Amino acid sequence: MAGVPPTLSGIVEDNLATLASGASARVCRVGERLVVKIFHAAVSEEMIDREFAAATLAAECGIAVARPVEQLRLSAGRAILYPEVEGPTMMRQLRLRPLRSGAMLREMAAFHRRIHDCAAPGLRSLREVLRTDIVYGPADGGLQQAALRLLDGLPDGDRLLHGDFHVKNILMADGGPVAIDWSKAARGPVTPDIMRTEMLMRFGEGPQDWLTNRVRDWAARCYADHYRRISPGHFAQVAQWRAVVALAWLRARAPVRQRAFLAYLNRALAEAGLPAYSAMT
Repeated sequence: MAGVPPTLSGIVEDNLATLASGASARVCRVGERLVVKIFHAAVSEEMIDREFAAATLAAECGIAVARPVEQLRLSAGRAILYPEVEGPTMMRQLRLRPLRSGAMLREMAAFHRRIHDCAAPGLRSLREVLRTDIVYGPADGGLQQAALRLLDGLPDGDRLLHGDFHVKNILMADGGPVAIDWSKAARGPVTPDIMRTEMLMRFGEGPQDWLTNRVRDWAARCYADHYRRISPGHFAQVAQWRAVVALAWLRARAPVRQRAFLAYLNRALAEAGLPAYSAMT
């Protein structure tokens, strides 16, 4: 394959500098306009296969993504070869160009809407993801069972859901925004994917000083308000989905803005008619 070094495994081990590193993988440049994403040993085969499949599906749907080239088994670990996308993250652009924040967040909402236009019948079910996260989460049995009954009554769907759509996972390339990191993708109804993005923007990892928190809350509202304006039909049974998604997130979320998130969670549970969550359980 043009541009791929003939001894890729050895080069990755010995010579490649890390361009970026995260909780699940590190990214290195290889060859000409290519990068390799090398997953940490703890990342499951299922998650790696899902990222490859979902990003490929999104590309076939015409979504702006880094389309995977191939999967690799390197001595450093399992990896995916991608074309390199040049451009800063949307988060960095929001900081560098704050006067354009509103326009970028509206662009983000429109981009998310285009992703949701795609069907994804072969991906895992979001309903089962939420069910698993609730069952293995920290809520007491009574709240879990009430939430699972609520989830069983909510509609299913077959739309492509990114599952981790936020400003760090959008690259601002010359041709427009590009979505990366599809490892949490699923199929299902659109509303819970919107709710998760809203929560990630407000309560995901990142700075949490009082000024940044106010900006994060504003940015989440700006994104959600614009999405609702361009596609109001995608906001169905919002109270119920918000409660279920927030409760499921307890299983894995980092303790960022913990007091504010627990207040948000309990408001959502109350609006959906569910019992309150106590962090002491």
